Amino acid sequence: MSRLRKSKEGGIEGLPLQLMIIILVATLGTAIIIGWMGALETPHSIGSVNVESESILLEEASGSERYTYTGYVRICVTDQNGDGLAGATVVLSGCSVMTSSGGTVHGVTDAHGYVEFDNIHVSLRGSKIGFITVDVSLSGYGTNSAARVTVVA
Repeated sequence: MSRLRKSKEGGIEGLPLQLMIIILVATLGTAIIIGWMGALETPHSIGSVNVESESILLEEASGSERYTYTGYVRICVTDQNGDGLAGATVVLSGCSVMTSSGGTVHGVTDAHGYVEFDNIHVSLRGSKIGFITVDVSLSGYGTNSAARVTVVA
């Protein structure tokens, strides 16, 4: 047994093998991580929301302090590259905006990123100015509530 302890050949032979195993594991680990990173996509987002008419002018409703508008609003939604975003849900809120049947004004953009709301009703009571908020959302793209339409009596 004392002969094995004095021999240093076994310790030197194991070192290169352990080093090779460590290098192999590190290389494979790095390759796996780079492979995962290569599969990542650039995140999508809603780029801009453009309202065709930036303001709505209301008319006084039969001598009262109530002002109304009946008409349309057209909105274009694009992605971060400026391409029309199809399938985005658009909801208008504020200034008592509603459909002709009294429901919430909402719609989905077409293949070119446009949605048009026909025959919407907007009203203000007492105030001479207000805002309609345009909320846009699409799964995988997030939400955008930056666009507003100015309503002026």
